[in-house]
Amino acid sequence: MTAAAIAEPGAPGPASGHRLLRTAVLVATVTAHELARRRGALVLALLLPLTFYLARIDAHWTALRLLSIGLGWAAATLALFTSVSSRSIDLRLAASGASPTALVLGRHAAVLSLGWLIAALYSGLVLLTIGDKLTHPAAVPLMLLLTVTVAAPLGSVAAAVIPRDLEGALLLLAVMALQLLVDPAAGWTRALPLWSTRELSSYLVEALGTQAGDYLRRGLLHGASFAVGLMALTWLLGVWRLRVIRLPEPQ
Repeated sequence: MTAAAIAEPGAPGPASGHRLLRTAVLVATVTAHELARRRGALVLALLLPLTFYLARIDAHWTALRLLSIGLGWAAATLALFTSVSSRSIDLRLAASGASPTALVLGRHAAVLSLGWLIAALYSGLVLLTIGDKLTHPAAVPLMLLLTVTVAAPLGSVAAAVIPRDLEGALLLLAVMALQLLVDPAAGWTRALPLWSTRELSSYLVEALGTQAGDYLRRGLLHGASFAVGLMALTWLLGVWRLRVIRLPEPQ
């Protein structure tokens, strides 16, 4: 990870909350425009989960889980590419006085908003195609939105650990593939970031009776815990990478 170094006789005062919010909104807006111009990446982000879903639409539990994992990989990969491509300009902005917190929050908010939009579109698709065959169809948007909320900071963390987009994308692909290949009932799989999709898919599809609330609670708690933890780790790594080292003025 890299820090920006500048020579300055004095340290400026902390940025006000208003300035931080304004910078974060500006960064989020610019990032959203940059993502909108990457049409190829957006098309892949839309088509990959759709392919997974349609391939197993006859098995509703599997189709929903594949859709969720595919959507998670798409959101994480968009966050990865955004973090890698903006690394150099964020360092310059931080050296110019921009708040590292505002830069991290702005980039993350743009990816998260786009991911939520895609999740809303897929929620509508699921409700239109198999909604009448689900036990709790109203929870479909909840599962997909939670998946994106977990996956977006996962992509940012991957970008901080592996600062190249190709290697980072392969790492994310390995993580998502692992979640599809292992038995989700095994206890250790709770350490995987999208284990919540197993519980929520079961809640959506199966008639669980009195246990339905337990599946929903476990899925939401696991997803929310990973989302908060990964967001905090994203912020810490981003602030550390964008920290400004003020060198003493030459004598």
